[in-house]
Formats: sequence, structure tokens, C-alpha cells
Amino acid sequence: MDVYFVPIGRDRFECYYEAPDDDEARSETGKGFFERMKARFHGQLRDVEHLPHQPAGGESPTLFERFKRRTMRWIAERVAEQRLLWRLRTAVAATLHVPADLDVGEAERMMRESMKRDADRHRLLLAVHAVLLILSVPVAIVPGPNFFGYIFTFTVTGHFLAWRGARRGLVGVRWDVRPSDELAALRQAFALDAGARHDRIRDVADRLNLPRLAVWVRRMAAPTA
Repeated sequence: MDVYFVPIGRDRFECYYEAPDDDEARSETGKGFFERMKARFHGQLRDVEHLPHQPAGGESPTLFERFKRRTMRWIAERVAEQRLLWRLRTAVAATLHVPADLDVGEAERMMRESMKRDADRHRLLLAVHAVLLILSVPVAIVPGPNFFGYIFTFTVTGHFLAWRGARRGLVGVRWDVRPSDELAALRQAFALDAGARHDRIRDVADRLNLPRLAVWVRRMAAPTA
């Protein structure tokens, strides 16, 4: 699998993984609990990620529709953030692409520090959300869908698998670190004005054949002077 150590500022980096469509399709055909949950969400996530900001026809959305839209966008963002760690659970080897103007040894050290923080964070969040899931059980007796139980089941499962993936990334995955001129160009983009920076990010995403990268970088990027 290919992992990208992507600049999100002049001196800030985050690991990024973009699953091929066929990889995501295979993951949805599994019979496990988490695979069924991903399959259930996948169609909604695909639709939500392409929703316009305003409803067609000038009609105002209802309070429930706005709440549902925001909730599904939040879930879509969590899926995007955790996809790499979920995939690392079963990885044996991975290629880490790093900016060519960054020392490969330093890049790998920074990546491992980031993954250690991810492991600690997801372990803490797993404990917190497990408690919230237990507290949501009484709501199940109320007629209608148990919304909170559904959401916390998703988050507990996600944090558990992300924690396992981060731990495996630290001790079970063989990393091959390779410099990337495209990522170096992306790093240099943060010295450009907003318009040129936007064009550079989109150009790098096209050159790397990562169609979701540009949106992810713009959302994650640190404010620039």
C-alpha cells in the first residue's frame, strides 16, 4: 500500500492514504460487523460528500434535514481521517512517500511520532466512547431509531480499529521510504498566494492520481501568513 507524508503547512505533515475504489468495494463485501456497518454507510457517504450547500429550488431544509446533513458530513470526515489506520491493520509492508526536500530518516521519525500520537489518542477516545455507548443503552427503549447508540457503535468500532492499525503501523509494518518530487512541490505551495496555492495543490493531486487529496489538504492545512 502507498502512504503519503503530505505537507499541510510549511513544516506540518500528516499521513494520507487513498483507497482505490476496488479496495473499498472489497471491504464492503465482508461479513463482519464493521464491514456491514461500512457497507450501510457507504451509499449515504457518497451522496453526502456530493451534496450541494443549498437545496435545489430555493427550498429551506428542515431542522432534521440540516441535522442529518451535518451528521453525515461529520461521519464522512471521520471515515477519511481513519481510513489509513483501518487499512494498516492487515498490512505487512507499505511505501511511505515523503517530500524530496525532506530527509528520509527524519521523515520516518516524524511519521512514527505521529502514529504514536494517533495510537494514544484513539485508545483514549475508545474508552470515552465505550462509556457513552453504555450510557446510551437506556435510550434503546424509546420508540424510534436509537440514533445515539448507532453513532457511538460506529465511533467505538472506528476508534478500536484505528488504535489497532496505529499499533501495527509502529511495530508490524515494514516501511519503504521514498522521496517524492510532487510532495516537495506541494510543500513549496504554502509559500504562494492563495490562488496559486490552490492551483498547485490541485496539480499535485492530479500528478499523483489522488482525486481526493486536494480537498483533504485544503481542509487540513494550517493557516498560512
